[in-house]
Amino acid sequence: MSDPLFIGTEPFTLDGSSIGFTLQDFWGFQFSNIWDMQDQIAEFIVARALGLTMPYNKNGWTLWDIAYQGKRVEVKTTAYYHSWRADGDVSKVRSFSIEKAYTRYKDRTSEYKRQNDIYVFCLNTGTTRESSNPMRLENWRFFVIPTATIDRLCGNNKHISLGRVKRISGHPEGLSYTDLKQTVDRLLNL
Repeated sequence: MSDPLFIGTEPFTLDGSSIGFTLQDFWGFQFSNIWDMQDQIAEFIVARALGLTMPYNKNGWTLWDIAYQGKRVEVKTTAYYHSWRADGDVSKVRSFSIEKAYTRYKDRTSEYKRQNDIYVFCLNTGTTRESSNPMRLENWRFFVIPTATIDRLCGNNKHISLGRVKRISGHPEGLSYTDLKQTVDRLLNL
């Protein structure tokens, strides 16, 4: 049985009666800085591109981000603009984690490997707050690489640079949202 999904209209209650604010009010309070949530937004965008409204593994702890057609998709994100940079400068560091993990969380006797079948590396290309709105899909570029390729070319490396991702993916300019599903399906042989 999976956890119930909430839509935001559910009220906070006291002694069984609504007290005038809802789950959506909480979401606005806690999660309105979407620039700080680009990792989660990228996962959502990739899932939607793949035709998923909710991956079955999303409400649990898994070693990959999206379960898709019996395959495991890992989504990694970076951006030029970060809201936490007080100086407003564009971030210079562009790398993604590709670290291996044990097959069973924290069980060092299990197999140590990358636990996914494919990576989708996501780059928000905007360089200012205004131009980097993560809800504008034209701001995103996607780079898709099978995990077997990462294993072969990167070995035990824990990180990979954006430049290397661009070279390995074969799409140095990145893919648009509309090209993402077709590329993932092709590389997963679906």
